[in-house]
Amino acid sequence: MKAIKTKFRIKVIAALSMAMLVLGSCSLEEETYSIYTPESFYSNDFQVLSSLSGIYRNFAGITGMGVEYRTLELSADQVVVQAKIQGWWGGDNFWQLMEHDWNPDHAYISGTWDTFFETVGQTNALLSSLEDSSLDVTGPIGELRALRAYAYFFLMDLFGNVPIFTEPKVDPLNLPTQNSRTEVFEFVTSELKAAAEALPSKSEAGSDYYGRLTKEAAWSLLATIYLNAEVYTGTPMYAEAEEYADKVINSGSYSLLPNFFDNFVPDNQNNAEFIFGAVYTPEVAGGIGHPLVQKVLPGISGGLFGLPYTPQNGFATRPSIYNAYTDQDVRKDVFIGYGPLIDPRNGETVMVERIVPDNNSALYVPGVSTEGPVPYEIIPATGIRSQPMNAGIKWIKWQIDPNTQGGNAGNDIAFIRYADILLIKAEAMARQGDLEGAKAYVNMVRERSNAEAFTSITLEDILEERNRELAFEMTRRRDLIRFGEFTEAWEWKPASEPFRTLYPIPQRAINANPNLEQNPGY
Repeated sequence: MKAIKTKFRIKVIAALSMAMLVLGSCSLEEETYSIYTPESFYSNDFQVLSSLSGIYRNFAGITGMGVEYRTLELSADQVVVQAKIQGWWGGDNFWQLMEHDWNPDHAYISGTWDTFFETVGQTNALLSSLEDSSLDVTGPIGELRALRAYAYFFLMDLFGNVPIFTEPKVDPLNLPTQNSRTEVFEFVTSELKAAAEALPSKSEAGSDYYGRLTKEAAWSLLATIYLNAEVYTGTPMYAEAEEYADKVINSGSYSLLPNFFDNFVPDNQNNAEFIFGAVYTPEVAGGIGHPLVQKVLPGISGGLFGLPYTPQNGFATRPSIYNAYTDQDVRKDVFIGYGPLIDPRNGETVMVERIVPDNNSALYVPGVSTEGPVPYEIIPATGIRSQPMNAGIKWIKWQIDPNTQGGNAGNDIAFIRYADILLIKAEAMARQGDLEGAKAYVNMVRERSNAEAFTSITLEDILEERNRELAFEMTRRRDLIRFGEFTEAWEWKPASEPFRTLYPIPQRAINANPNLEQNPGY
């Protein structure tokens, strides 16, 4: 929740030129977004930091359950959207992602491409501007290079072969050419290594630096990328994944929180497990929040759980995800399972006037309601289309923010937690033949959640522990791809073609830049 120390952002000439051209805009003219130039604006450190805030804000938007989150999660097997009888939360964009039936014109996929190339365009322009500054901008330049590399990580992961472009502006007579996925991999890893040299460690940075990339954050992303290197390049690099996980572990900067749920409370800033993620400050003028609780909770009007809005009843999960946890595992409390809906504030059953299968129910208010009371029951869903309003298992991983602003909450959301690093270390060890050593790291994570310790372990056990620990945290798609299970069938999805492990290059991007070649299968 704590804001990055900046109040405003600067837009410079051609900051979006890369996005405008490659993504399909027909306009090639420059637009001036600010009266400031590099010479007149970057006169002190605060102004330099303000230029970074817009890039960090881009990354914060990824976790807000918009197109990026949907593209990352709905094609995997944890997050589902069950369209309601009256059509709420329905439509081809949702179904195509869940059923692996998308095409190059898919709106969410195109929007995701836009987001990450917008970040590339902004960082390119800002890097060019900072290089003309008389200030010592070594650290901010390192941050920008790491942020651009982070954007390219997502582009490489989702789309494969994409243009590597580092200039502040696009020449319309010399459009960017497409690079291979291996070339993007090499660019991203080299940029992160260079950036890490310029970034402070968490111990050096202090609490005021919270929300910005540290040396350990760059190492963490390198560990993630190397764990998936065989997918990206055809060559496994598990020793390198373990090396960078060890750098984070040996830094001594992070530890597992004693309470799993403290990662997800509204006031979760500066905690010992949070390596990098999205910082939300909806209570500050101009600050943004996330609507995770609003989009997940059942559609009950009248102040459900004391919230000042009617939840949207959109996102849910599959029964097999819920059943992956043993009963003593505290992480199972993330879910709202079948049966009466319980108010987490007091443990009482939520009473409504009546359950309305095709519309929102209304809370029962003694002395006011003319119907009820009846308990609100969560029932099993039978698919992802035409479901009753009260069907489907829900989840609240990021806890209810009592100070929510119009549905936007202030819980910060980690892209990388220390628990993920421990599991990366375990998997890298296991894939190099050290299952006994891997077991110790998996058990660290399990024991924190009161799950029974493993006495022996397999690679599949590690995948399922990642499923339990990191549910809904945007890791599942690449985990399933790495394990060769992404295209398998599940209860509401048929088996899909192997080429679905990559999304298509959006057709409008290809129309704008004939140097782009479509991915196989599309």
